[in-house]
This record gives sequence, structure tokens and C-alpha cells, in this order.
Amino acid sequence: MSALTPLESFLLEYVDAAGGLADQIEPQVYDVLLPDAAAPQRIAFDPDALLEHPSAQLLTFGSALLDDLLARLQARGRVGCAFLDDVHLQPHALGQRVARDLILPEPVTLRIETIRPLYVTHSLFWFEVTYLGDEKEQALYPIALDRYYNRQVRYLDALLGGERFTDTRRWVFADAKATPLERAYLDARAAVVRTVRAEVHTRQHQIQAHLAVQSDRMKRYYADLRAELDERIERATARGDESEALRLRREALDREEARRLEELARKAQLRVQLQLVNLLQVKIPRLFISTRVTAKSFPAVHPAALTLTWDPLVEKTDALVCPNCQHPTVELRLGRQGTLHCPDCSAAPVKARA
Repeated sequence: MSALTPLESFLLEYVDAAGGLADQIEPQVYDVLLPDAAAPQRIAFDPDALLEHPSAQLLTFGSALLDDLLARLQARGRVGCAFLDDVHLQPHALGQRVARDLILPEPVTLRIETIRPLYVTHSLFWFEVTYLGDEKEQALYPIALDRYYNRQVRYLDALLGGERFTDTRRWVFADAKATPLERAYLDARAAVVRTVRAEVHTRQHQIQAHLAVQSDRMKRYYADLRAELDERIERATARGDESEALRLRREALDREEARRLEELARKAQLRVQLQLVNLLQVKIPRLFISTRVTAKSFPAVHPAALTLTWDPLVEKTDALVCPNCQHPTVELRLGRQGTLHCPDCSAAPVKARA
């Protein structure tokens, strides 16, 4: 049996995902029944097969049928939810590993009180950017956010093509609090806009450079035509011949040049459209570590308790939130009043532990 072509594999996977049926009539010819169809549809991948199956639709790259299937697939997959919970939730010597990941002042001690696993929601947004100019181009920009901290993460990129995602929850752990989806969407969109802005700047620079070359070439072309007409007008005037028709032609030439230059400039305008095409919510267990904070020579430390998180997917402690400025940090310092803060905060620090 010959190997399936990429389009055949795509069709069979789509039909299976949609809950339909596909029956191979002969090589590269199938009868397909989708749940929303009243009758089977015959689909051929080989143009020569249409001679024997005139009622079949041809599925090739660029065909209307392929565009329709892609649109259906995109509509089906706009929002999805998955779980990635095959992670190790009992790491060895967790307290020591946390201590290695964080930089704390010499007097400060963190005492672990409780460890609780919770599911952390990650939102993976796929934005489609369409560049409209002389040609139409499209690009897909994926971005993932950890919605507990509302931070962009990249460790899920390598997992998207694997088989670790499931559609059912393995553990009975509760979900951790999550940033509202609306805010996560706006933050993800803003991040994509920053990326696209640099791409747009590059494209506009290239377009303007190309426009300058085309405009200069066109101006030289019309300048040559005008010079030829001016010479003919001059000779006609010298001979006493009628030159009005030549003058009218020259005026028409000026209008044609202006119109052509305006058309070039209009085609060189770059318009950008941005839309969200897919969203996947991925829930991954994480260890939430409640700690009590104490410091030598300080009667009290503020805050007196910190919640840290250990990510078993990457096996490291997450950057914690600075109690003072709320920015992520892996280093804390101690002010003279016993207040914890990150190095970027202005409170007077105590000597940090190496």
C-alpha cells in the first residue's frame, strides 16, 4: 500500500476529529460523510481520477474545497481546554532547591509551613496578522501566558506537537486563582503588537525603498516622453504648423503621470489586520509553598509570610512577586524597618547573602 500524501493525511485526521467517516474507493479517491452533511461527498486528490469520477471534488493546494475545510477546522478549534499533569509533584529536597533558586538577605530565613498542589491555568493565544499592500501576506503569532502571575512563558512551545496533553483532569486539585481572561487577552495582544510593530517598520522601509525606485523610473520615463513632445512642439511651432493637439497630449501625459504615481503610492501603503484565531487553555499542576519569614535582629519582618511556587514542568522555583513593587524577582533584600523588597526598590537594603 502506497504512503498517504500530506493532503490525504490531513483529510483523514480532519474527518476523524469531526466525528465523520471516510471510505477509500481507490487510491486517492474517498467517500467522506461529515456529521452535518446529508449525503457522502466524493473527494479526489488526483486530477486524472475526475475522468472516472466526474461528480468528485478535487482537493489540492489552493482549491476552494481545501479553503473550506481549513475554515471549518479553524472554527472548530477556536477555543479548547487541555491538561498537562504528567509531572512529578514530590521533588526531592524541595526546601534546598528553593533556597538555591532564590537570593535572600543573610538574616532572613524561610520556613516551609505547607505545600499544596493547584492547577495553574495557561492561556495560549494564536493571533493571525494580515499584511495588506501590493500583496497579501499572513503570519501566525502564538503567545502563552501563565495566568497565575500573568507572565509570558515559552516552555510550552516545545510541547505543543507532543502527546502529553489530555482532555481530562488527572488529579482532584483545585484551580489556582487566575488573571481574568479579558486582561490576559489584552496583555497578549499588546505583546504581539510590539512584535508586529518592528516587523511593520521593516516592511515599510522596504516598501518605501521599492516605491522610490519605481517612482524614479516612472518619472524618467514620462520625462523622456515630455522631452520628445516638447521637441515636436518646438519643431511644429518653427514650421508654423498646428501644435495644439501636441500640447493637449502633453497635458494628458502630465495627468497620466500623476495618476500612475498616485496609484504606485496607494499600492505602497501597508495596512495591518490583527485577529485572534485560536485559544487553548492548558491547566498544569504547580506546588504552592507557604512559608514563614523570620530575620535575626529584627523583631518583625514585613510581610511575615510568603507564598512561593515550584513549577514541576521546568523543575525550578518561579520568580516571586516583590512585596513592595509587585514586579517579578528572584532576589529579596531587607530594609532597615524589616521590609522585604527587590533590588529595584528604593528601600535601604541590608547586606545580601552570597
